[in-house]
This record gives sequence, C-alpha cells and structure tokens, in this order.
Amino acid sequence: MLGGKGGVGKTSCAASLADLTGGALVPIQGVDSPLYALEINPEKTRKEFHATSQIQGDSGVKNFMDSIGRLGMPADQEHTLRLLSLPDFLDISIGKVMKLKKKIASATSALKSMFNKEEPQRDDASDKLEQLRERMAKVRDLFHDSATTEFIIVTIPTVMAINETSRLCASLKKETVPVRRLIVNQILPPSTSECKFCLMRRKDQMRALDMITKDPELSSLKIIQAPLVDVEIRGVAGLKFMGDLVWK
Repeated sequence: MLGGKGGVGKTSCAASLADLTGGALVPIQGVDSPLYALEINPEKTRKEFHATSQIQGDSGVKNFMDSIGRLGMPADQEHTLRLLSLPDFLDISIGKVMKLKKKIASATSALKSMFNKEEPQRDDASDKLEQLRERMAKVRDLFHDSATTEFIIVTIPTVMAINETSRLCASLKKETVPVRRLIVNQILPPSTSECKFCLMRRKDQMRALDMITKDPELSSLKIIQAPLVDVEIRGVAGLKFMGDLVWK
C-alpha cells in the first residue's frame, strides 16, 4: 500500500508498480508478462448494496452503507488512517446491524405465524453483510501481516511534508501497520548552471532530507529518492521509466 499527503506522487508511484484503470478488470497492454489491473470503485459497490436494501425496505442497512460511503471516500493521509481502521469499524457496526436484523426477523416471523402467513424468505442483505464482515476480517489481518504487507509512505522534500510524514509514520506504527520504506519524490538534481532558483530549491530540499535522518520516526526507514522528471508520467512507457527510477 502506498500513501501520503496530497500532491506528492502517490498515484504515479503506485501505478509504476501496477498500472490502473477505472472500475473493471482489464488486461494491460505493452508489458512483458500478463498483467490485469482493477481500480476499486467504492461508490459503485455502495450503490449496488443500496439497491438490495431498498428492495427489502431495510433503511437500517441503507443508513449503515451511507456511513461507510462517507467514511471511505476521502483521501490523503489522515483519511488513510481512517481507512486502515475501517475493518474494525465495519466488524463492530455490522455486528450491531446483524443483531438488530435478527431481532426484527424473529418478531416478524412470530407475527406471521400468528396469522398463518409464514413464508420462507431469502435474506440477501444479511448474506451480503456477513460476506462483507468476513472479507473485512481478512483485510484487517492482512494490514498487520508483515510477511505479506508493507505500507510505503510517499512524500516530497519540504519541511511541512516531512513533518506530516513523521506524524503519519508514528500513527501507522501505533496501528502496527508494517512500514519499512519512504519514497521522497520530486528531488531536484544538482544544478550545473547559474540558476539561483534551482540552487535555492535544491538547498531547501537537502535541508528537508537532513530532517529525515534526524527524525525519530523516519530515520529507521529505507529512503528512496525519486528525482523530479521533465515529462509527465503517463502510459506503460512512462511508468516503466519511473519504475526503473523508484524501484531499482
């Protein structure tokens, strides 16, 4: 998993590991080995679940899914932490919803029995909730499994970004999420000209990099320096180029 503050190049770094597309599993053209990619669409999934709950008139489940949508849609690093805590949130919330649904189903069944209108019904909403709960339990375990998971932080060499990155790293460690590497993106190469702007920017960036080596949260991480490039990173060729720079 890759995360960090906005505008630091998370998408480019992540896509240089595996290219993405929108909403459907598709083959990626132009790579040497078979590669399929999927960009997760939480809004589509939420709408599908709404359709099921509305058919059954289950406003409790609908409200619950609304809350998941509000929780899961924001991005950037403070919201990354909220997403990492989402499996625990879902486990507790789904448990409450399931208990409530069982009580309602029991009362409804008793009433139908009194009027001899007992009809076997398949509870698709409950089935989906239980499936979601099981999947989230697997996700929770995966987040904390250092043998299979690594959270790579992406940042840029500015004082503000490094300070925010330090706080993110501390929070991830507190959640026992494995963190081993830090990508510092958009680093200017040493200037070979008399460009005063380039010299000053490079000096500021070196100061920020020095902060990392002295920061108690970041100094133990492996630092990957990714240069500022003069082209927009797009397509397989661009991603291969960036991948060679970042993941060499």
